[in-house]
Amino acid sequence: MTTNIVVGLQTQNTISLAAYGAAEETGAQLGLVKGGVSIEHDTTAQEIMVDQYLGPIDIITTAESLTVKTSLAEAILANLAAALGAAAPEQNALNLTTAADNFYTLYINVKGAHGKKRKYTFWKCKVKGKTAQAYKRDGETVADIEFNVLVDASKSADCRFGKVEDLD
Repeated sequence: MTTNIVVGLQTQNTISLAAYGAAEETGAQLGLVKGGVSIEHDTTAQEIMVDQYLGPIDIITTAESLTVKTSLAEAILANLAAALGAAAPEQNALNLTTAADNFYTLYINVKGAHGKKRKYTFWKCKVKGKTAQAYKRDGETVADIEFNVLVDASKSADCRFGKVEDLD
């Protein structure tokens, strides 16, 4: 039973950010993370009320969102560019400007249950317009990065955001 519980060092974690629709192998590895990866699913629902009953007779989902958040521990320029949604650095310099209007495919590999590997694939993502870096005397410099996972209308309705696979 305890093989269903995933705990401990996540040495096999990788995060790859590829151009929208591109394979994982073509993406940029975002390096080590600090504090894990958070995948948040949220729905908004409308309760259907009628005069004949005191409680709702149905609930209908009216909105849905998925967000992926992490902190990149390797504060290299390429990772800062990814966190800012900016173009890749050129000649050891990162131009700070308005974020590129690009979509990405995000791949996350983590430890799964039963000693397997788990792969998350999010088809269509956009860097959320909020990031932070802090240069502290008593802590690591990390780059917070957040992705909005968008509906990929080219996929079937049952996997419109992405998929999760347990691999051997």
